[in-house]
Parts: sequence; structure tokens; C-alpha cells
Amino acid sequence: MTLPKLTKLELQIMEALWSRGALAIREIQEAFPEAGRPAYSTVQTTVYRLEKKKAVRRATPCRTA
Repeated sequence: MTLPKLTKLELQIMEALWSRGALAIREIQEAFPEAGRPAYSTVQTTVYRLEKKKAVRRATPCRTA
């Protein structure tokens, strides 16, 4: 299995996930410094691309009764 090639932004998102664990899109965005922070939609699109590359997978939130 070959490893997917990651862009700079994809790598930064992966580093946020590696250091903090499972995160929502908003939490990933807020992990970036305020100066130069990518837009929510940019992070969301990039995470979707990472999912297509099988670098991440979506987790279903646990619901308690």
C-alpha cells in the first residue's frame, strides 16, 4: 500500500489530529494560529480530500439517551 502524498495544508491538518485526537472541522480550524487561519470551508474541503485519500475517516458522534 502506498502512502498518499499530502499538501502542506493537509499535513498541517493531520498534525492537528495527531496531537489532539479526533476533532470536528471547527476544532481543526481553530487549531491554526488566528493570523493566516484558513476558512472553515477550506478546512472542510481539505478534510474531505483527506478522507478520499483514506488518510482520515469520519467518526459518527456517540449519542446518549
